[in-house]
Amino acid sequence: MRRLLVKIGAWLAILLGLAMMLQPTAADWLTRQRNSKTAQQFAANTATAADAANTDSASQTAEESRPYPELYAAMQAYNAQIYADGQSGLTDPFAYENPPLDLTDYGYDEEVLAMLWIPRLDLELPVYLGASRENMAKGAALLGQTSMPLGGENTNTVLAAHRGYYGAEMLRNVQQIQVGDKIQLTTPWDTLIYRVAELKIIDPADISSVLIQPGRDLLTLSTCHPYTQNYQRYLVIAERDPDAAVTDKDTDLQESEATWDASPRQVTMETDGTTSIAEVEPQSITPLPQEGSTESEGSAVSNLMIWLENNALWAGFVFIAACVGVLAIWQKHREE
Repeated sequence: MRRLLVKIGAWLAILLGLAMMLQPTAADWLTRQRNSKTAQQFAANTATAADAANTDSASQTAEESRPYPELYAAMQAYNAQIYADGQSGLTDPFAYENPPLDLTDYGYDEEVLAMLWIPRLDLELPVYLGASRENMAKGAALLGQTSMPLGGENTNTVLAAHRGYYGAEMLRNVQQIQVGDKIQLTTPWDTLIYRVAELKIIDPADISSVLIQPGRDLLTLSTCHPYTQNYQRYLVIAERDPDAAVTDKDTDLQESEATWDASPRQVTMETDGTTSIAEVEPQSITPLPQEGSTESEGSAVSNLMIWLENNALWAGFVFIAACVGVLAIWQKHREE
């Protein structure tokens, strides 16, 4: 019996070890497949909306011939309003989570507002409106009280994403992004191309770094830093390149490979009112199987519980496989 128990324990350890090693890879693959399908669906929906808007374009103004013209106008008005108000709503941290507009009020029934493409990371993420826990789990989220993704002078569209999420990569390797890199944002109306102008590390409460800068057309990516510890924010600040041509993904990836710089990134660090330069190594980070969200410090929900909530199906498969293995060993023992 002792030998049997040892054999069962060994098999269980092997199965659990394999599950822990495979979970990040499987989760990342599944997330990429889901995001690819989301991008295809977004492109198809955008093309359909554009065709419908152009049907009667001969009798319409340029504004009216856009897809979802009412939504576009509302987003423009919102951008002008928050700039005029100095983004006063950013005093409340929950303002980041609350979507400023209800898209369905303007006939926009899709969840995804835009698609984010980062060639340096070979990463495509759907963009959702409002940085709620649900939206952050699925992709990038547009922070409330920051500019809608239309581009234009006096705008700063701030997108937040996890630094890895239960095996899915997301912005885990943000440290590889370098100044000059291309970042592309595709909306139902346009494809906006930005070039990285600055890298920053800030305190989470520092809102000055995500404010609109007069006269500039900016896109800012925000994620947790350091990896898995989450007591700072890593910002990638990119400025619109209006003359850049839209190219296919293979061309973008080739450009990223040709311009790769293996030296440490020079990142401006702003903490406790002081400014310094930090050197961040660009080496790829390997995901941790037990990786969980520590986004809410002091939360009553442990990382283990969060992990189980997001991986119940995966854990179920592992449990079933373990049970089958134990039964097979037991049956063989009885036969012997």
